[in-house]
Amino acid sequence: MLEAYKKDRYLAELEARLPGDAEQVIQALQDVMEEQATDTRALLILARAYVLCEAPGEAKQALEALLSKDPENVAAKVELAKILRRDNDLDGAIKLMKTVTNSRPDIHGNWLLLSEYFLDDGQPEASKNAQKQYDMVKAFNGNLKLAQEAFFNGAFAKADRICRQLLGLVPGEVRTLRLLAGIARRFRQFEISTSILAQCIETQPANAGLGLDYIRSLLANMKHREALEQCERLIGLAPGDIEIYDLKAEILYGLGRYEEARAIYSELSEVSEKRPSALLLLGKVLRAVDETPAAINCFHEAMEDKLTTAQAFWELANLRTYRLSADEIAKMQALLNETETTKIDKVLIQFALGKALEDEERFAESFRHFQAANSTYLEIYPLRYESQNTSLKSFFTAEYFSGQDNKGSDSDAPIFVLGLPRSGSTLVEQILTSHSMVDATQELAEIVSIARELNNPNQPEQVQYPQSIANLSKGQIQNFAQRYLDYAQTFRQQAPYFVDKAPGNFHHIGLIKTLFPNSRIIDIRRNPMASGWSLYRYFFADSFRFSYDLETIGEYYRDYIDLMDHWHAVLPGQVLTIAYEDVIEDLPAAVARMLEYCELPFEEACVNFHQNKRAVATPSSEQVRQPIYTDALEHWRNYEEFLAPLKKAIDGT
Repeated sequence: MLEAYKKDRYLAELEARLPGDAEQVIQALQDVMEEQATDTRALLILARAYVLCEAPGEAKQALEALLSKDPENVAAKVELAKILRRDNDLDGAIKLMKTVTNSRPDIHGNWLLLSEYFLDDGQPEASKNAQKQYDMVKAFNGNLKLAQEAFFNGAFAKADRICRQLLGLVPGEVRTLRLLAGIARRFRQFEISTSILAQCIETQPANAGLGLDYIRSLLANMKHREALEQCERLIGLAPGDIEIYDLKAEILYGLGRYEEARAIYSELSEVSEKRPSALLLLGKVLRAVDETPAAINCFHEAMEDKLTTAQAFWELANLRTYRLSADEIAKMQALLNETETTKIDKVLIQFALGKALEDEERFAESFRHFQAANSTYLEIYPLRYESQNTSLKSFFTAEYFSGQDNKGSDSDAPIFVLGLPRSGSTLVEQILTSHSMVDATQELAEIVSIARELNNPNQPEQVQYPQSIANLSKGQIQNFAQRYLDYAQTFRQQAPYFVDKAPGNFHHIGLIKTLFPNSRIIDIRRNPMASGWSLYRYFFADSFRFSYDLETIGEYYRDYIDLMDHWHAVLPGQVLTIAYEDVIEDLPAAVARMLEYCELPFEEACVNFHQNKRAVATPSSEQVRQPIYTDALEHWRNYEEFLAPLKKAIDGT
């Protein structure tokens, strides 16, 4: 990886020296010609340098060598056409430029060049037609630039409108589709974004920038296997592009392949411009594999760069075994007053300060920082929370389930652990996956992905989720179920059962029971004041958008209870509800109850869950590696005087 990257950097530095140092560039390339002669980029730079040094013969030789290796290289064809024109071979120049404008009609400058060549060759009508194409493509590109500027300035409606107008002129135009995919991804319509980019990749498979967008979209859509395949494909095309390896490490981390991710981040940390972010991510990997001291060192090193200081403070603050020092607290407070500190960095610093002052039992000051962090985040990303309960409850009735007639998969492998976030789901997962017959996976997103696929807001005339489930045949339901099992298999070992711990899946119990009538579902509940406060004091980025406002957290809790009451009513005896406090106060009894529900034999390892050496990537990673402790049960009471909005919302008053 690093060798290919260093070679690309070296070539970029040589290219940047043109046109001024053309002779020195030629000499530098000749000095390493044995190594660089097979590199198409090196040959193109060499050819351009020869042209600048008035050596068209040598330039032509370099370009012909390049095109023998990459026959579709547009830049090389244009350079060669210019040399042919200079040598009065107008016929050859025109033939080359025709192939260029056929393969890349979107580059308006090439049409102008072709128009000039036609005119020089005494073909005024052909020149006129090429000039028209130039005018049309230039106007198109100008409008596309306006759309791109609108997108980057946050004027998404304007960008979308321009893109759709342009597609009316040139259906399937890749750059326009790529921008539309970016808009879809911005609004979390990941399936739409991925579908658009897949179409683009078929048209331009060698476009590395497009490929990176496709990988990011697959990753946002939690399609880790497909994203990894695309990474490997792109590495074959552009082995020196460092961004591909960055994404590959992120994918490997998401797949739970921590040692492979660790190796890449370790290499990336040797690249100066990647070092700070790579150290942060390496620290997260090390924390997941229970190497906390090494993780702390990484976070400290990342803190030395301004771009990653705030994130490093936040990562340190949320290590259970680390206490921020007085000097570190003072440094964070100073950063809040610096004008160049961004809003999102202020959010991270405020959360970190809240935790640091909490550790010192300065609860009033701590709360003020947590409150500031949440308020600032809502300034950046205004709150949007809408209950889904009405449509879910009206569709998933007792009559619906009695009429399913075994349409779903007969697999009983999945065990779904769900509930309100920060309520003990990682603890339950750790207990269950300590059993010899149960695999750990990740917080799988495939159930949500299927639900999104069944709900297309861009086509309101179609039936939406959950009502769209009624239109599924038995074969389609079983195909969705198999798709989920195939997805989960990526994360599994060889045990007959596995845990899918995604708290928000409580919304989708109806879908889960449609796909897997024999699945087990464990709903873990905690004192709502305790879990509500835990949500408010933790930064989830955009994972749980409801968690940045105390009143909304309370409303979300009430919706959760209301929906769970519905599932218990229409699926009697099929969902096990267990209290976090019961697990803490009588672990053996709680373990026995969960294993009995899952029809698993009792194993002592489940009681000794903290001895399980599996990697854990959630915020609770350190807690589940310790024996049961009770000091967190009433922790929220230190802040009780500030939590009236949360309590009122929970009580519905």
